[in-house]
Amino acid sequence: MEKRMIQILRKCRNLRELKQTHANILVHGLGESNMVLPKLIDLSSTFKSLDYATHILAHSHRPNTVVFNSMMKSFIERNHQNEAFLTYSKMRGLGIPPNYFTSTILAKACESMGSLEYTSGIHAQIIKCGFGCDVFVQNTLLYVYSNCGDLNLARQVFDEMLERDVVSWNSMVGAYMAHEDTDQAMTLFELMPTRNLISWNTLISALCKAGDMKSARSVFDRMPIRDANSWNAMITAYVTCNDILAARSIFDQMKDKDVVSWTAMISGYTKIGDMESARSLFDQMTVKNVISWNAMISGYSQNSRFDEALSMFQNMLLDGLFLPDEATLVSVVSACSQLGSLEHGNWVYSYIKKNNLNLTMPLGNALINMFSKCGDIRTAEYVFNQTTMKCVITWTTMVSGLAFNGQCREALALFKRMCAEGIEPDDIIFITVLSACSHGGLTEEGQEIFNLMIKHYMIKPRIEHYNCMIDLLGRAGKFEEAIEFIESMPFEPTAVIWATLLSFCSANVNNEFIEVLSQKIANLDPSNPGYRVLISNSSALKGRWNNVMEVRGSMRREGIEKMPGCSSIQIGREVHEFLVKDSKHKRRKEIYEALDELTEVMKKVRY
Repeated sequence: MEKRMIQILRKCRNLRELKQTHANILVHGLGESNMVLPKLIDLSSTFKSLDYATHILAHSHRPNTVVFNSMMKSFIERNHQNEAFLTYSKMRGLGIPPNYFTSTILAKACESMGSLEYTSGIHAQIIKCGFGCDVFVQNTLLYVYSNCGDLNLARQVFDEMLERDVVSWNSMVGAYMAHEDTDQAMTLFELMPTRNLISWNTLISALCKAGDMKSARSVFDRMPIRDANSWNAMITAYVTCNDILAARSIFDQMKDKDVVSWTAMISGYTKIGDMESARSLFDQMTVKNVISWNAMISGYSQNSRFDEALSMFQNMLLDGLFLPDEATLVSVVSACSQLGSLEHGNWVYSYIKKNNLNLTMPLGNALINMFSKCGDIRTAEYVFNQTTMKCVITWTTMVSGLAFNGQCREALALFKRMCAEGIEPDDIIFITVLSACSHGGLTEEGQEIFNLMIKHYMIKPRIEHYNCMIDLLGRAGKFEEAIEFIESMPFEPTAVIWATLLSFCSANVNNEFIEVLSQKIANLDPSNPGYRVLISNSSALKGRWNNVMEVRGSMRREGIEKMPGCSSIQIGREVHEFLVKDSKHKRRKEIYEALDELTEVMKKVRY
């Protein structure tokens, strides 16, 4: 009957069914069965009801060590370590002796707490109970001491072991590598009487993680047998080190490549911008997974090939074997944002809603950013309000979106609402808010925000904050105040600071002031083409044409060119890219005619 009840318990799918089965167990008089009780407690924990598990134990009259072990294990799995130790104390108080598993369960509780004090106490209990010479228990202690940060105690346990198995050696080698003691790890590895595949893979993975590819390759070449983990560790490590040729060499030697191997190589090629090689490998894959698709989609997006990222996403949906996950959708939404493609952004958002996908924090942030950049601020606000879990990045994205769409006062109001709700602002959101104040002409408000950041939130201003303040004062025409602010800075002003101020100098500013700013910029960053053009334009504004010719002439002689501004927009299935003074676009005549009409309208409304 006990076996039958255990079989029924295994079929329970939720807490309600578990309680029904428990009632049936009580009816059959098996409520005190030490075979059934551990299973009841385990399932209660699985269904996230520690209360029911403790209820079962509390109403048990004759629980044994296995029952108490199950209860302690359940507490530890749910991060209730203190309750696990209290359960152990109760067990000992009832005179119930621990066993080997009790020791390892409590030792792992000490590890999750990171407490050497508790670990030493449990170690003493283990010795007192006579389990100190058990290899399994000693291996656990070795592992726990290492993870709690005491390598010396871990080595002491290892040295005192009367009998060591391959797990003991592997754990000690792994402990040394985790503490970046490569020499000791290698010495111990060479002393191992026998090694298994885990021994080799542990050392290789640790060496790769440490970036010691020379030693990792040496160990790899000595391996008597290798599995997929061995090959993949080497491929991934070479990719991480940007050594794509070495990674490809290992990959080509691998006979039985798995999806991890292929995806690692694809990621390696996308990392260096070689999307053709990445696509070639992807197309050769016989077995793909969602991570493989994500590697290609994010690769295209990270390499500014946004239309191809969207095309790859469409192919993934047509393939139909794998549903996109959060990482897929974040990459696709980001591509829509970069393209300014509201059409595709709405399509992706509709897909998310239609499939009832969870609006996670990263996905919500990406959608807010995309709708904001595409000019649909109302939908951005809707997504913001629908996102139940908001972090400071979510608020920053929404504040930035409002400012980007010219709603600077609303951006400032949202920031104040965030502070009122008790969300701690970071230095990034202050840059966003200060920029919003600058573009919205909110000079006094911007100065108040800057002071709030320093005095209330104790955030030390970075160069970006100072630059925002110079921008704020420059736009307001407060040049003397801007100069005083620059002189009060705790570090020497950079070319960016002076260039920001120069960019707001109008025809009403005297020549001497412009000359001083231009000279400072030229001294700090003489080869920057953008600054050279700014100096030239400022001189032209004052009619100082000799200076203009001198700057332009020196740029030609030195071969310095300013990269022309570029923007892109997607219309239908085609991405259109525009350069400053573009003369190559196939519909340039229509475009310039439209621009001329818009210019006339702007003049009429005195914009």
